[in-house]
This record gives sequence, structure tokens and C-alpha cells, in this order.
Amino acid sequence: MQVISSIFRFSFLAFSLFCLDANLSRVLAHSEHDKARFVDSNGKDIGRCDSPLRPCKTITYAVNHANKGDKILVAGGEYRLNDVEDVFLMTSKIVPVLGGYNRYDHFLSQAPQLNSTTLIGVPEEFVDDLRNSGFHVVNDGIARYGARLKDRLKNHADLQNSHRKTSCVDGKAGNFNCSNIDLVSHMSLGDFSSNPPSANDIWGHVDLNTGTEYAIIGLRNGTSVVSLEDPESPREVGFITGTSTSWRDIKVYQWFDEASLSWKANAYVGSEGSNYIHIIDLSQLPDSVSKLNTDKASLRAHNVYISNVDYTTNTALEGASPSLHLVGQNVGGGEFRNYSLADPSKLQIQYARSGNPRSFYTHDASSMLVKGARAESDCNSASCAVLFDFNEEEMRIWNISDPTQVDELSNITYQNASYVHSGWWSEDKQYVFVHDELDEQNHGLNTTVRVFDINNLQTPRLVKTWTGPSKAIDHNGFVRGNRYYMSNYQRGVTVLDISDAADPKHIGYFDTYPASDSNAFNGVWGVYPYLPSGLIIASDINSGLYILKDNTLASSSGSVSFERKESLIIPGNTARLTIQRPEGRGAVSVGYETLAASAESDVDFQPQSGRLNWEAGDNRAKSIELVSLDSGKNKELLVFVRLFDPKGGLTLTSPSYHTLKVGVNPIQAGTISFLGNDNVVNEGDGSVSVKVARTGGSSGSVKVNYHLQSGTASVGEDVVEVSGELEWSDGDNQLKTITVWVWVF
Repeated sequence: MQVISSIFRFSFLAFSLFCLDANLSRVLAHSEHDKARFVDSNGKDIGRCDSPLRPCKTITYAVNHANKGDKILVAGGEYRLNDVEDVFLMTSKIVPVLGGYNRYDHFLSQAPQLNSTTLIGVPEEFVDDLRNSGFHVVNDGIARYGARLKDRLKNHADLQNSHRKTSCVDGKAGNFNCSNIDLVSHMSLGDFSSNPPSANDIWGHVDLNTGTEYAIIGLRNGTSVVSLEDPESPREVGFITGTSTSWRDIKVYQWFDEASLSWKANAYVGSEGSNYIHIIDLSQLPDSVSKLNTDKASLRAHNVYISNVDYTTNTALEGASPSLHLVGQNVGGGEFRNYSLADPSKLQIQYARSGNPRSFYTHDASSMLVKGARAESDCNSASCAVLFDFNEEEMRIWNISDPTQVDELSNITYQNASYVHSGWWSEDKQYVFVHDELDEQNHGLNTTVRVFDINNLQTPRLVKTWTGPSKAIDHNGFVRGNRYYMSNYQRGVTVLDISDAADPKHIGYFDTYPASDSNAFNGVWGVYPYLPSGLIIASDINSGLYILKDNTLASSSGSVSFERKESLIIPGNTARLTIQRPEGRGAVSVGYETLAASAESDVDFQPQSGRLNWEAGDNRAKSIELVSLDSGKNKELLVFVRLFDPKGGLTLTSPSYHTLKVGVNPIQAGTISFLGNDNVVNEGDGSVSVKVARTGGSSGSVKVNYHLQSGTASVGEDVVEVSGELEWSDGDNQLKTITVWVWVF
């Protein structure tokens, strides 16, 4: 047994207050979000409504030209809501609409009593909220809109409730519109412990110690970790508070810890609030999570991205070192900056340029690893880490193989580019799907996704513009197999069949915002399709967390998966893994590759990659033989084998990852350590509870003594002296608690 000791430290005298200059310069993301848009009944609906001297005329026009985080300031006058769409635009949590302003003082202060701002056509259900927002309300909405509004109001109100498993039948899953996607469960905002007013982005995590899957969701007031052990009944495990902000972005890195013979993981959270970078320790799951560190690499960062990892396991790719990238920061023009994760508890700078102009701003990023002849020709190296930089005006492609010295390979834009926002690459690494967040608003387009051929990384070219069935804005997207999963704001989650990546086809959707499919910022912010179970998780701004089942994978060409999700062999033996395609017609194929995980290539196993092929009419199972090597390490080693890049219309179903366990661990008593590095308590709090964890094993009984040691606080003077013994029985890995009492003077 290993015992990690720690000096227990306390800081008293309440809190130290730090004042930040309100005029600190900042890089403005999303075309300068958090701005005011101005409306006056005598204005004109032209431009972007962003000057108090040239306000727009209608609220609807202003909302449809606002960005996330903006607010609409409405001058005194009379305004009419003309249709059902207008009603729901008035209650956005991301673009609030406020009345009671005056054009002649340049909208400086809200005074509803002096500047009467009358809304006509408001349904009764919205009256109180709009009055609280500074409006004088004339309630005649139901009479004007009739049953159509009643139905939408009912469905909209129902979003505040959580929902259980509901299949998509004839285009409906309960009150939700859908096609080929079932609802597994919905966890409403009201069921989160922090009672957040809205949600933002999402990422997924599978704990490789237990196989339990988790959703990590950004909220207006912090970050929540939700267990999907029972996906039909999601359960919040922990919440990390943060600055109030509409933007939060999350990524996860997981690694094997040799000392404890267990997997560790951190979540890295950036935000547009003055929050710095939160590093959340996920290694105490399933019991709890805690904030490990507030890293001051950047005060604000619009997005966080990690390159050179597998996005299902969040572990390092074979032969590659992960880097964390902060983008859209308040320094360096917002250009991406690279940080090493060699010590996952803190960010170590690798690349940062200062003095950049605003045109260098990176809004979002994705990356892929290219090897062989293509890497040689495009990057002049045997292996090339490629970063896609979506920087508002264009997509820039970088070689970041040396994260300390990056090299731009190419850049490209397109007609009607309004806000080049984000994108992802196909599994054959030949195409990138690009999202523009403002083209639907600025150019009156339906949902539009652009496809670029990147066969030559130095000369990308636009090959397809996909157009959707509604005006809803596309936000982010991710590829798994030959499906593209897209967060589509007011249309929810949209799924495209990219079997022919140059010609995507709409194949499914799940609409989490039934009130409207217009081009406003409500509905689904983020989607994550990489959980080993195949479940899709999505975050809705207005209504919380959705767990979805993908039924778009039914294909006439059949589907492919491993026969089993894991197997165990003795070191030195060979494992035969079976891959099945039980039905389907036509010639198809799928790629496979090994990922080292906690094992070492050519030391613990012989790495493999290749393709499995089925001729037309062939539905026989195929097999892969993996040779393990006896390296004498006397412990369990993991090798992942994944299926990817199906061709011929073949689809990936779960399990598409196989875990090969080579050997077994010796009996492990585990490691005893404090949960978190610091506990802060004020003099008037009375006491503080200190959590102690047993990780990395639970074999046998364990005892450990504890006592307090004076630091800046004196034992016996500032805190009550306490000592004792903690004990864990065989198989017990539950958290233990030490209560420390504070003297109150």
C-alpha cells in the first residue's frame, strides 16, 4: 500500500478580494458578442442594429441579427408580435430582450416607468416574464394565434420537465419531432443541483477503470458531471461552480498511472467568463469530482481542444503526444496556443505568439494525424499532426507536428462566408465539414454545411455545399463512421449520411426545441457521438441534457461490430478477435487499428492495422489475430482495437471498440490520498469536511493514521486538534471523511 501524505492547509480571514479593471482589453469572439442591439419604433431594419444612433425598427429583425450573448435594448413605443415565431424569440436565454429604453439618451439606462415600451400580441404565459424585462404588455396572444400557439406553448413548457425513454414513431417521440432517433432520457435544467438558467457545450468520458460512461455538460453557472451508468436515469455526480457565462467548453484527457495501476482523467474547461482554465479531477469517479487546479494560462478562452487523442477513450494516439490548445483567448489576438499535458495537473506552454492582429483569431479547432506518403508530400515528415483552425473568415490548416514551432500549410474561404466557426474531418481523412454560424442569418439561407476536399493539405478545395430543410443554424459537428452528427440549434440534433462524403444526405434528426426551426440561438448547442455504447449525448441551451439512441445505422449494406467488447489473454499468447457483419448486401469494407492504451507497441503486443473486406453476398464473420508479447511486467495491460472508416454503405454499430486485456494485475491494496489539494474555510464556518480516497485497488483491509500539522493556521489556536485512524475493509473503496473544527473568536 502507498500512502500519499499532504500538509493540510487553511486560510482564514474570510476572503481576499481582487479587483479587475473593467476596461481590460479582450478578444471578442462570435463577431463581438455581448454587444447591445438597439430597436426604436422609428428606426429602420437595415444593418446589424449595433449603433444607438441607427436603431432597427422591429424586435424580430434585431434578434435575427444578434449573436449569442448579445442583448436587445428596445426604446419606448409600441411593438406588435406578428406570429408564433416572434413570441418565442422574446424569451431567449441567450439573447435577452429588454424594454424601457430611450433613443435620445443613446439607450444608456432602463427606465420602464418613463419609457413605456408596449408589446401587443403577448400570450398570457409570457406576460410576467416580459413585464419583468421592462415591457408594458397587452395580453391578446391566444385569441390571435389560436390552437397552433396553444400546442407550442404546451410543448415548450414541457421542456422544463425531464423525460423518460420514448421511441421515435411516425415522426414523434412524445412531444419531440424526430426521424430515426429515439429518446433514451432527458435531464432538464431543473434537475441539476445548481439550478442553472441555461446550458452550453458538452463532452463525453468513459472511465476505463469501470467502463461507466459520463456526460460532462457546461452550464451557465459551472460544469456538471452526469453518470450514464443507467442511461435511462442519468444522475449528477458532481458540480464545479464557475463564473456566470453563456460560453463554456470542455475536453477530457485520460492516461494510465503506473503508480496506482489505474486510469486517471482530467476535464479541462475554458469559458468566456473571467474564470481561467478549470482542471477537474475525474479520477474519483464514480463517487465524486473535484477541481484540481485553476490554471492561469488564460483568463478567458472561447474553446479548449486536445490534439493527438482518441475521442472515444480520450487517450493518447499511438506514438503521439497530446497537446491542449486554447483558442479565442483574451491575449495574442486570440490565435491558438499550444500546451503540453506531460503533467496533466497543469498546462505547460509550448507555443504562443504575442502581438497578433485580430485576423489571427482562432474560434475553434480540430485535428487529425496523417502518416506515410501523404505526410511526406504535404508536411515533409513521416507523420504529420494537422490542425484545422476555424478563424471567422477562413479555414487555416497547420502542421503542428512540432507543437513548439507550427507551420501553416494552406488556407481557404468561400462565397458568403459570414463566420467560419468550426468543423470536423471524415475518417478517411479526405474531407472536412465546415460550419458557418452566421450565414443563415446574414444571407437568408437554410442550414448550410460546406464540404472541402483535403486530399492535398496544401490545396484544399470546396466540393459540396449541403443545404438542410429548415432555417436553423448549424453549430458544431463530429464524424463517427460514415455518420455526421451536428448540433443544429433550434432543430436539435441532425444526422447526415456521409458514405459519399462529397454528397451528404439527411438521414435523421431529433428536435429538442419544438417551438421553432428558425435561425435563432435556442436549442442544441453541442453533441457528442463517441461513447463506446453508441449513445449520442446533446446539450440544449434551454432544456438541459439529452441522451439519444441512433437508429440511422440501419443500412441495406449491413452493419459491422466486434462480436465481444473485451477479451483476456495470457502474455505471449495470440488473441483472435471476431468481427461480424450478419446481414447486408454489396461489397463493403472497414478499417481497423490497434491503440496502445496502457500497453507498449512492440514491447507488450505487435501493433496491427488494415482493412477487412466482404464481397457481395458474403456475410461471414472475419477475424483479426493479435499477438501479445511476454514483457515480464506482471500486470494487466490494455490494448484497444477500433473499427473505423466503413465503406460501401456499411455502418458502424457498437461495440466498434474492443478492449484486449493482456495479463492480470497483482493484488493491489490501493493508494490513500486526500481528495483535492486544498480546503478553504472561513473563521465563522465552524467546520470543514476533508475527503480521503482509496484508489488503484481495494484488496485487503487498510488502516491509516491522521493528524493536523500547523501551517499558516495554528493547531490548537485556530483549529481544534484532531487525530485518529481511518479504516477500509477488503473491497471497500468508499470515500472517508475527517471533520476539522475551527475556533470561532
